[in-house]
Amino acid sequence: MSEAATGTDRLRPRLAVRFGITGHRPPRLAFEHHEAAREECRRIFSEAQGLLEAIRDRHADLFSGEEPLVRLVTALASGADTVAAEAALEQGIALSACLPFLPEEYAKDFSPEEWRAAQQLTEAADGTLALADHRHGDEAGYEGIGRLVLAQSDILIAIWDGEPARGRGGTTEVVSEAIARHIPVIHINPDGSHEPILLWSGLHEEVPDRPSIDGVERVELSRALPGLIEALCGPPEGEEDAALRTFLRGDVLKNRTSLAWPLLLFVTGGRSWKRTYFRSPGPTEARQYFTPLIEPFAALGRFGSRLNGALADRFARADAAANAAALQFRSSFVTNFGLAAMAVLLALASLLAPEAKVWFIVAELVVIGLIIANTRRAHRCNFHQLWIDRRHLAERLRLLAISATLGRLSLRDVEDGTTHPGWETWYARATARELELPQGDLDRAYLEKVRGSVLSLIEDQIGYHERNAHMMEHVNHRLHRAGDVLFVGTILFCLVYLASKFAGPGPIEIAGVGLTQIVTMATAFFPAFAAALYGIRMQGDFAATAERSSAIARRLGKLQVAVRSDTLTYDRLVDRIRRLSEIMLSDIHQWQQQYETRPISLPG
Repeated sequence: MSEAATGTDRLRPRLAVRFGITGHRPPRLAFEHHEAAREECRRIFSEAQGLLEAIRDRHADLFSGEEPLVRLVTALASGADTVAAEAALEQGIALSACLPFLPEEYAKDFSPEEWRAAQQLTEAADGTLALADHRHGDEAGYEGIGRLVLAQSDILIAIWDGEPARGRGGTTEVVSEAIARHIPVIHINPDGSHEPILLWSGLHEEVPDRPSIDGVERVELSRALPGLIEALCGPPEGEEDAALRTFLRGDVLKNRTSLAWPLLLFVTGGRSWKRTYFRSPGPTEARQYFTPLIEPFAALGRFGSRLNGALADRFARADAAANAAALQFRSSFVTNFGLAAMAVLLALASLLAPEAKVWFIVAELVVIGLIIANTRRAHRCNFHQLWIDRRHLAERLRLLAISATLGRLSLRDVEDGTTHPGWETWYARATARELELPQGDLDRAYLEKVRGSVLSLIEDQIGYHERNAHMMEHVNHRLHRAGDVLFVGTILFCLVYLASKFAGPGPIEIAGVGLTQIVTMATAFFPAFAAALYGIRMQGDFAATAERSSAIARRLGKLQVAVRSDTLTYDRLVDRIRRLSEIMLSDIHQWQQQYETRPISLPG
């Protein structure tokens, strides 16, 4: 695929919102209440569709040309699940079905007539996924499918009488977990005794860390739904909106070449000449690197097509942009400190050639001008922020590609109750909303395939962090050693000068230049050059970066051993992927804290 294929049209997400459903089965949900609950669901879906269309009309340039999508994710249990599914199909809403057991096991939950109705709904769904770890009647299966519905949902509809739970995986338990995860819950009372109510931590003035079912704010849905859909799906505003548009335009990719950072790595022995590249990899190379991770799932219908299509394109853009911004940022500060040392050298050079002092001053002014221009360019382009934001997005998309194969979109897992996330979080969530469920049974053969991709990603990341730790440690050691040599050299020049004054026969000249001038130049330039190397070490934070990469490689190594030795089950694999996400995203957050406080500045 050419780089042109990753243009804006392929990168703009489809506007979508995903509903999950939980609720009672008969007789707790009486048959005579079905139609009232079905009508409430129809109304919610219809209003959500209209609200999405309004958002799309206001921000048409940020979304793809596809129609806005409302999707319902349901376990198709008799009662609330099927009522909501029927309402969705009547409204033309996309339907995804996820089953707690293999179909032949799940059928035992239904009467023959109910199972035929459930099968008709699965046939109408555009994706059906079935867990295979549990047998009929195992409460862990219902509990697991409840969590899967939450992981697929922006909003949970609960057809619920408000009474306490009566078993694992029941409606009350699912509602409690949704609220704790900051997932908005629309409470529909089965008997129609009150209007639907929205329960959501985002209604609090200050969002609690872990809200509870008893303490969460409530408001009538009719007043809250427009604001809720806007908060979840509307694009970011202000500076975040500008950053999103910059990413879609690909501005940072226009300049992917720089000399200073690659030369520093080569000169200090961090990289060999064969591995020294002055141009960062582009989207084509990034996509080729990403493809082996997702290619095993390409045959999974529309899910596989989106995974290997839009998601891969967006990762490629983010990864290439992060690499380009990192190269520009690092080269900018290396250039600044290098030019600062050169300015000192030019100022001192007139001691050796007084007749050329004017030209040395002119050259020094040019160098200072270059430092100022380089600093202003770095500030204007904001390379350090571009680097961190795009790296954050790339890692979010890479992890999404893995977790989505198990149906885990986790649309509310990051940044908890934040109603106005950063643009990269918004974009990753928008990409996740487009994904269908992977089609088929999550049996051992499928889980082995997922585990293979997880292990490949872990191995790749271990290799990267081990190489990065070695390179950064090596560069830091060489820069530190060079600084020491320069200060020792300064001391030696001072001693030579003192010795010549107290023990020498008279004035000493070397190539027609007096020793006094040579010593003055050396004892001024060597410390200045050492200070420039120290500045590069501090700005680059090589030692801390090496230590952090070593620590992450060790943590990933332990996770790798655990994944290989685990008894292969869906829940265990989900937990391992969650742990992998925590490790990789914690690295990004540490980088963010490190570099946001180290913008490019004038050497001083």
